[in-house]
Formats: sequence, C-alpha cells, structure tokens
Amino acid sequence: MPQEKKRVSLRRETFKKMEELHPHQIILFVAMVGSGILFFFLLVAFAVARPPQLELIRMEFPKFFVVSTFVMLLSSFSVAKVLPMYKADNQEELKKWLGITFLLGLAFSTLQFLGWRELQNHQILFSGERSGAYLYVLSGLHVAHVLGIMVYLLYLLMQCHKTSKDAVKELLYATNPYQKVRFKLLTSAWHFVDVVWVVVFFYFLFSF
Repeated sequence: MPQEKKRVSLRRETFKKMEELHPHQIILFVAMVGSGILFFFLLVAFAVARPPQLELIRMEFPKFFVVSTFVMLLSSFSVAKVLPMYKADNQEELKKWLGITFLLGLAFSTLQFLGWRELQNHQILFSGERSGAYLYVLSGLHVAHVLGIMVYLLYLLMQCHKTSKDAVKELLYATNPYQKVRFKLLTSAWHFVDVVWVVVFFYFLFSF
C-alpha cells in the first residue's frame, strides 16, 4: 500500500508539472523526443550498414570533429548563463552571453564542414559506402538542428538589443513572463543538441 500511494503521488506530481508547462515547452519536448528517436535509428542504421572491415578503422579520426566537440561543450556553458542574466535583469550580460553562444555555434558549424573535408580527403564520400553516407547524414542533420536554433538565438539577441535602447520597452521586456519562457526554450534546445552531438561523437570515435 505505501508503495502504491507513492506511485500515485509521483504521477500526480508529474501531471501537475506538465500542466504548469507552457504549450511551447511541451511542443519542444515532443520535438526533442522525436529528434532523439530519429538520431537513435540513424545510429542503428550506421551500425548495421558498417562492414566488419570498414575503411574508417584504418584512418585517423577527424581532428575538427574533436575540436568542435569542445566548442559545443563551451557553448552549453555559455547558454546556461542566459536565463540567470535575464532573471537578474542584466541586459548587457544577457546580450554578451547570447552573442558568445551564437559565435560558438557558428564556430561549431564551421568545424563540422572542415571535418567533412577531412573525411573526403580520406576517401570517405557521401556517395561511397553506405556507412560513410551515414556519417554525413548524422553530422549534417545535427548541424541543421544547431543552425535552426541559432536563427532563434539571433532573433532573441536582436530583440534584446532593440529593447535595451528604450527604458519603457526594457521594463516591459524584463517583466514579460513569456520572455522567460523563450529563454527556457533556447536553453533546453541548445542543451539537447549538445547531448546529441556528444553521443554521436563518441559513437563515431569508437567506430574509427
């Protein structure tokens, strides 16, 4: 009986938390689950398509993928500063961390392109072995996610910069409850793509 009551209590608490979420947060959660499943099946397909003696094992792992992973981890740290700066009503610091995160996202995307060039130099082509194509599909799909979030980040940065020039708009901006939700969405989405890349990276790493 105590265990049953505990389960019921946990369910009620879970549903209560879900009810408190903004609809956009629920949509983002569903989208992340869907994307996570997509990446999982692509990783499984990569494993199945990989021959026992794959060329990848005989080549050096792309250095730019390694560097891009560190950049992604740094960007996860910088985006974690965004929401606290908004809550503290510190517009200048908020703009700074949004800008840093955007630049790190841009650096990550550039490093991914350079990593693809390394793969091509080792004759791992998109049109070659099916397993090689999955390398491009997985990393390319992840970059597409990052770029999509960067567009949203840039919008928030421009909005923040615009409101900081007007005292009245700045006050409304700081007290708008939905604005807080926007930064929560940004932070959650960015941490999601960070985790996805770390998983994909280590899977690639142990495949070489």
